[in-house]
Amino acid sequence: MMSIQNIWGDINNKKDDDLLSLLQKPQLSKLTSHNPLEKIKKNLLMNIIWGTIICALYVFVIIHFQIWQVQISMAIVLLFSLWALYTALVQYKKLSTSISSNSSLLSEMKRHAASITTWLNTQQKVALVIYPISAAGGFMLGGVIGSGKSVEVFMSKPIVVVALVVTIIILVPVCYYLAKWMCNYSFGKHLKALQQNILDLESEK
Repeated sequence: MMSIQNIWGDINNKKDDDLLSLLQKPQLSKLTSHNPLEKIKKNLLMNIIWGTIICALYVFVIIHFQIWQVQISMAIVLLFSLWALYTALVQYKKLSTSISSNSSLLSEMKRHAASITTWLNTQQKVALVIYPISAAGGFMLGGVIGSGKSVEVFMSKPIVVVALVVTIIILVPVCYYLAKWMCNYSFGKHLKALQQNILDLESEK
């Protein structure tokens, strides 16, 4: 049976008249109709759109609420969000859903799988440093709005400081596992499908 790698090579070498017949081959039909790279790239685009909206919201909070403690914390979170947005753009631009005739299908799929996996893991690890800052900023902003007092007055009570620590302790793991679940929901099953395609190609060698 002709391998997927050979079939892909045939597409690049055959005339256009033969393209339709090649696409009817069962292995290639399965590979292209369920192309996980296309789904990953689509979800990356959605990630970029939402990231842009979130960054705009942080900018609004920083400008609208003239509270320096909140502005500093939100500025740090904004910098992280901009970095995350930039790395998502980089992944989106270099993620090709078609393979060049000069490239190995297997090596390209492996490269994309490794790149996306590393990107997701890096974002989750860096976010662990940001979550406490985000929680503290949100806590102070909520306290100021709710109490109508300045941050200094609101945070002067020991019970409020304890509440802030408890909030951070609770929210950090909640945010981490929620973000992990969302990443897995958006990319997990497609990465697994990509890995399965890689295994299928390797088994044909």
